[in-house]
Amino acid sequence: MKRLCLFFIIFSLINDELSSNPIETPELDERNKFVIQAPPEWAYRTFQGENGLIGVLWPFRTSFNLSDTVIFVFLQNTDSQLPNNPENINLFTEKCPKANFKFAKSKDLNDPTKSIEETYFSGRCGRTMVLFEERVRPYNVIISLISSKYISKQQLADVKEIVSSYKAEIEKYIKNNETEESSEKPPEEQNDT
Repeated sequence: MKRLCLFFIIFSLINDELSSNPIETPELDERNKFVIQAPPEWAYRTFQGENGLIGVLWPFRTSFNLSDTVIFVFLQNTDSQLPNNPENINLFTEKCPKANFKFAKSKDLNDPTKSIEETYFSGRCGRTMVLFEERVRPYNVIISLISSKYISKQQLADVKEIVSSYKAEIEKYIKNNETEESSEKPPEEQNDT
């Protein structure tokens, strides 16, 4: 009888392990120039690109594909030539096929009557969508928390932390570039400025 009980306990543990949601590990470790420290309890992946989707976050113990709650990080570099289609956008359209992220036009960026959703999206997601925008010239970072469940206070706090982390990362990147550019100038040009 003890062996039978032990067998059922082991079987149920193995069965729970097999039926849990898989955690997908990306085959390619892509990195964008803006990499942040993800808040606890969030898995994080970045993607190469300068205009489009550059990062996604989803809760641990699930996968991006199976998660009901996902954070998308979009970037628009207003100083560069914008492509016709945002990079890596297919991941966003899997979760929100009707929302369609688009690049903001300069007139929309300067229009105080337009919401973030009207500026960057051409439709509604059909799920709860909380949007944040941070502008650090020439970059616009748009962070979108999308969920088919109730959004907790902790998730909202995590998104605010992500927004401030990206702002700090971009400011650091710009400052480092300015320092590199000034150190590359010949000494006579540095004295003229």
